Amino acid sequence: MIFKNRSKPRHSLPNRLFHWSYASAVLACIFSGFYINDPNRKLGFKDMRSAQKTHFVAQQIFLASFLGRLCYGYKSKNYKDFSLQRKDIHSLPKYLKYQLFLTPNKPQYKKYNPIQKILFTGLGVLLTAQIATGLPLYASGRWMKTRKIFGGLNPIRKLHYFIALLTTSMISGHIYFALTDNLRKLKSIFTGKK
Repeated sequence: MIFKNRSKPRHSLPNRLFHWSYASAVLACIFSGFYINDPNRKLGFKDMRSAQKTHFVAQQIFLASFLGRLCYGYKSKNYKDFSLQRKDIHSLPKYLKYQLFLTPNKPQYKKYNPIQKILFTGLGVLLTAQIATGLPLYASGRWMKTRKIFGGLNPIRKLHYFIALLTTSMISGHIYFALTDNLRKLKSIFTGKK
């Protein structure tokens, strides 16, 4: 009898589902948010109402996916795979030497390199800050006290926009590392296979 290779997948089905649901939601939030800030048909929206609806629905999908992924990571204990650990900080110089073409030897890591872990951890922090600044903008009546903490609606709006720019930069870094690393690793976020 022939048995199929049942090795552990690189990305489990729940991880892939969470990844693609919040990836889609974050991209929708970025495009709709930039449109809301500066209406421009190049961003794909016909009017402000459609951009606001998209932003609202994408926020809900993102929040559910993000919280679901955090709970799943805690339950399955795989949060250590993508969160920044002390050992990652220590191995960062070695990896940077490779990235800056100072050494031809590519360091090997279990799943993610230190820069990817910095990006993932940074995205978690930024997206949490995005939620914290987005709530007072969305439901300003219920979040009046929060508005006062930030100094009013306009400073919150500026901070929310600045965080969106940082988030967009970090997502660009994530895409760069995904596309320049290993094609089999890239396929694994679609197939799960190593």
